[in-house]
Amino acid sequence: MFYTIRGLLEERGVPLAQTAYAACASEMLDFRIASGDFYEMPNLAEGVLRFKNTANICSFDQLAAILPGLKNIDLRRHEIYPFCVANLDLIAKALEETPEDVCVEGGPCLFGDHEVTGVVTLTSGRVCRFDYACGKRYVDGSSDVYGEGLDDSEADLASFVCAHADEVSDIRFESYKTGLTRQEYLHVILPFAFASALDVPLVMTLPDMSYRRYLEYASRFLPDRMAQNVMASFDEVLYGISDLYLEQIELLREHYKPRRLAVVHNRNTELVRAFEEKRRPHIERNKVLRYLTTNAAKLESIKDYISMPALPLYLFGTQTILEINSMDETDSYRKCRRAHKGSATFGCVLFPEMLSADGENTLYCAPVQYKEYGDYKYIVGWETP
Repeated sequence: MFYTIRGLLEERGVPLAQTAYAACASEMLDFRIASGDFYEMPNLAEGVLRFKNTANICSFDQLAAILPGLKNIDLRRHEIYPFCVANLDLIAKALEETPEDVCVEGGPCLFGDHEVTGVVTLTSGRVCRFDYACGKRYVDGSSDVYGEGLDDSEADLASFVCAHADEVSDIRFESYKTGLTRQEYLHVILPFAFASALDVPLVMTLPDMSYRRYLEYASRFLPDRMAQNVMASFDEVLYGISDLYLEQIELLREHYKPRRLAVVHNRNTELVRAFEEKRRPHIERNKVLRYLTTNAAKLESIKDYISMPALPLYLFGTQTILEINSMDETDSYRKCRRAHKGSATFGCVLFPEMLSADGENTLYCAPVQYKEYGDYKYIVGWETP
């Protein structure tokens, strides 16, 4: 579904003039936000919409009024985007009183739907294709249409491999990703831009270790030699995509020169080891784990996602963390904040998912022909949609 601030206000019968958005740009009020219907206005007197009972929707000027350092940020046309924010007053207080104890954290999803396909061949000669990002199985012969009504053991990649492990003869992977989308570029540049504007350290996370965990779970059911070959085949695709981001991060590092930078990804084994070890007291608890998922194949990856915002705490000992991420990560932010209650203070600035060229899907979900890959090697600034 798509929502706009103007439309949400009209549905509630709240006049624009009586809200916090009266002076906002029309483009921001009419920006199409792709999400579920998780909006409310808990306090009519304040006139502010809230998303998932976690973050308030505001304009860039409104968030910059709380964090004045952002007023000189080098992002073009930032006035047209709505943001979901939380605890910015606590971030502002820490920047004033203990700026050395503030850090920005952020990072992209490595690839979206229709970009990486897992091709499973059985000894019978049967071939099944799966979208790796969402796990769903494609209709035979299709590259962008998912099968519907399939048995649970047939519907997603991990379940299929587990159910047919004794029949699998080969699993290979195909990548159709040739660059970064505008959404992915925002995931990389925005944490740099915010950290630079606020003059604080930055932790960037490339979750390739998390993408591997889903396949590692299914591979346990395969013969050892085959499992090793499957993981090696996937790593070749995965690390090729990670390198696109690492190249962009290096260019942005040279431009922004952050006060301190850590880039967490699977080939940086020292940081990954620290990540896995230092999160255990916070994540490996029944009251945290029971709320995560009933899908065993996804559990380890989800543990990663809900602990990534806390990486500045794990790596630097930072206790005030500003997460810069997509609205799609609202749940992960909320769960991370809950799991680390008493150990760190978390604020967030979450931006919406961008629409693709088809006007119907976000860039993450769109078929490859609508991804609009770009070359951002010499571009600094926020590209308009």
